Amino acid sequence: MRVLLISANREFFPEPVFPLGVVFVGEALRSSGASVKIFDMQFHRFPLRALKGELSRFRPSVVGISLRNIDNGSYPCTRSYLPEYAEIVRTVKSAVQARVILGGAGFTIFPEEILNALGGDAGIAGEGEEGAISLCAGNEYGVFAATPGAGDFPEDIEELFPSFRKYRTIGIQTSRGCPNRCIYCTYPILEGRRLRQRSPEQVAREMELLSKKYGKRSFVIVDSLFNASEGHLLQVLEEILRLGLDIQFSCYLQPRISDTSIIGLLKRAGCVAIDFGTDSGSLKMLSSINKGFIPEDIIKASEACTAEGIDFCHSLIFGCPGETRETIRETVRLMDEVSPRAVVAMTGVRIYPGTEMEVIARVEGYIAEGESLLSPCFYFSELGADNLMREVKSAVGSRRNWFFPGERDRSASVGHRLLYFLYRKGPLWRTIQKIGWARP
Repeated sequence: MRVLLISANREFFPEPVFPLGVVFVGEALRSSGASVKIFDMQFHRFPLRALKGELSRFRPSVVGISLRNIDNGSYPCTRSYLPEYAEIVRTVKSAVQARVILGGAGFTIFPEEILNALGGDAGIAGEGEEGAISLCAGNEYGVFAATPGAGDFPEDIEELFPSFRKYRTIGIQTSRGCPNRCIYCTYPILEGRRLRQRSPEQVAREMELLSKKYGKRSFVIVDSLFNASEGHLLQVLEEILRLGLDIQFSCYLQPRISDTSIIGLLKRAGCVAIDFGTDSGSLKMLSSINKGFIPEDIIKASEACTAEGIDFCHSLIFGCPGETRETIRETVRLMDEVSPRAVVAMTGVRIYPGTEMEVIARVEGYIAEGESLLSPCFYFSELGADNLMREVKSAVGSRRNWFFPGERDRSASVGHRLLYFLYRKGPLWRTIQKIGWARP
């Protein structure tokens, strides 16, 4: 059996994301005896032409297409990726006689709708390692719920994934699942609420392999919250230190830490940047969206980063239920107090099926009965879209470390692609002030 896995993501903003999930699925299929190759749409000037060539050379009997996101999730400059995905499916079906299996995080949120819209033969909703083996070996059609799996990173990754070396930063996963209950979030849908941890030794060995064999020393911990379990985080860091790895990494944390010494340990292990999933600086809003921490926690975590000299960012969402002019200004005042390198702020909440946000939006009449959410739909609190945008811009003013991804579509920006190839190291938010993409 010959299986071509396609990483369909071509989004360069905020940075090209290493397709770790596709790599895990590819290694699982290889271990089952299949001949597997990963084709990456990311770095080709003419990706569909390149895909046709790969299909002609490899002649797969099964083609798996991974759909990472359905749209850019930003307002007001919203862009759907479905037309690009439809072109990929048409290209595959016109080039080879192969079953087309869809999967990935974006697919998992809208499985039936996307399968019908794109014309795939089958799809996997959820983690793909086990499901891909079953579907590729069989003749089933339709959507199949995946069995929770566990990823293994291939030691000979270049054989499986020829585009591997084009990525400067490699994703590393230490756990799956999210026990938190943020009202808008899809992670519990994608990975479940039960936290499933990979062994710290396995995680550190992967980083060692990538560092020593392939010269890769820049990583991002892709866990939705690296500190969902502080005990596991500490074990991973201690193993990195034990191996003496010369690496740098960034990670996503919730701004709730039991002991500020954790930030110091992160730095000693190689952490150079932390993105806090903060969402708001208002106690009222943090309670409204079920964040599980308070403004004092945000201050404590931020001050610890400042003391250790680690760059940090706060990611915010304005417009959740209960957002007002005053809560917006509370958040801006708190950001002034903690002084992060960057504040990345979304205006409006993308509504996804299966979340508490969907329930609230339907009760409040944002969404009609039976209306699909596949076409991007946003929630703006009682302020409404225009007032929310106006109040946020008024409160933020000319602060230069604030960045609004939804202000314009930077996906196709030539300048951004040149920045990636020529200058930037680490997360984009560490650079936005230097290149003038923060607010003037």
